[in-house]
Amino acid sequence: MPTLFNLDDRFAIRRRLEALSPAHQARWGKFTAPEVVCHLSAALREGLGEINPGKPSGPMAVPPINWLVIHLMPWPKGGAKSPPALLSTRPTSWDADKAALDKLIERFGQRGAKAKWPASSSFGSISGRTWGVLGYRQLDHHLRQFNV
Repeated sequence: MPTLFNLDDRFAIRRRLEALSPAHQARWGKFTAPEVVCHLSAALREGLGEINPGKPSGPMAVPPINWLVIHLMPWPKGGAKSPPALLSTRPTSWDADKAALDKLIERFGQRGAKAKWPASSSFGSISGRTWGVLGYRQLDHHLRQFNV
């Protein structure tokens, strides 16, 4: 399973991010490319413990459902709802927002699976290894949303 903790996987995601432009149109969902960059930054900042979107709740926050959703199940296109805190960052400058996301990807990946990781607002208490997979899958999902 790809993970942001693997250097090759992280490099591949960052290359795909380089190809994303503000003019890319979403194949599904309501995000614009600038909005998705901000959303992905917020999600990584949650994992790094820099923002706290709230307490985990719902069935996806319960083991083993959280593990199954993160590691095995296909993710819906346009159907999932993010916590409001992961949607509140508004785009500013395309170049600055994209550069900030690129740096977050690298910082997140370099932190490694053995670091202490916070609970996820969507998935509850998950391991560092699972945070790496979650980060990769979320980036991959949204980059595919924009055909990148």
